[in-house]
Amino acid sequence: MLAIDNRQLVAISPATLLSESIVGIDIYASSGEGSEPILFCSKENPVNCYRLKKLADEKIFKLFVSAQCYDAYQSYLREHWDQIAEDPGVSSKTRTSVLNEVVRDVLSNAFRSGCTDKIVQATQSLSEGIVKILGDERIVLSGLYDVLHHDYATFTHSANVASYVVLLARGLGFSVEDQNQMAAGALLHDIGKLSIDDRILRKPGRLDEFEFKKIQKHPLVGFQALAHREDLSYAQLMMVYQHHEKLDGTGYPVGVIGEEIHPWAKLCAVVDIFEAITSTRPYRSMMELSTALGILTKAAGKELDAEMVRCWSAITQEGQGRS
Repeated sequence: MLAIDNRQLVAISPATLLSESIVGIDIYASSGEGSEPILFCSKENPVNCYRLKKLADEKIFKLFVSAQCYDAYQSYLREHWDQIAEDPGVSSKTRTSVLNEVVRDVLSNAFRSGCTDKIVQATQSLSEGIVKILGDERIVLSGLYDVLHHDYATFTHSANVASYVVLLARGLGFSVEDQNQMAAGALLHDIGKLSIDDRILRKPGRLDEFEFKKIQKHPLVGFQALAHREDLSYAQLMMVYQHHEKLDGTGYPVGVIGEEIHPWAKLCAVVDIFEAITSTRPYRSMMELSTALGILTKAAGKELDAEMVRCWSAITQEGQGRS
């Protein structure tokens, strides 16, 4: 973060700002590392479309807002969520940028509350918007990947997995209603990790046997927390319970095999692994997309569903082709 007038500035994406809208907070720009931030748009003025275009032309992908005003920025995004999702004139990059920011914001607040009811309500309110925006055929993986955060917060991982699940489900021909339910299931898939000490989740070195066993329990813990709910389907619960199971029986928490694994859990497993290895982890840096696809391809038919891996590889390569 940058500092100005003894305040901390948090980076935001220019793509999340709608032309001629009033954000209601001061927005700053910086020409480079270590340079003094300057006022880009004051809180009283609308965002100038020409200045936004100039940023894009100059390949400047970050603006800044005061950390004290970040909640107001998130409120601005939530306020414009429906407008962006439904307006065909809004660019796919803007849609996916706002999608990512809103989903992370709402999900992080829900996860930090530790309240299962709030978390489930948040996922159900978000899932339809995710599907609505990602249902646009113009949106491909490369455009989405570029605006995602790639840190290892549980809510960030879950938000990314939900977007990937929708893209893969769309590619496999699942209905919009199925995609809505899958998105909610994906947002919930790691809810069991809320019971794990953060020091284990963020440990920079190799996990010891006790720590790894704690990690292996999170699908069961998540399933137990949600199993009594009538507002979640069996398929969604299986995404939570079985997303670490493998076709050959080497997965966890039970070690079921083949057709014993629900199709939605198989789908979640493919993109869960992809997201994990293409994000920065406490113990390693993010992998290149080509390396990640190689890992998935090697596991196809043995640990992961081969058709789903082939479809995801095609989606990934299509995205790179259009980037």
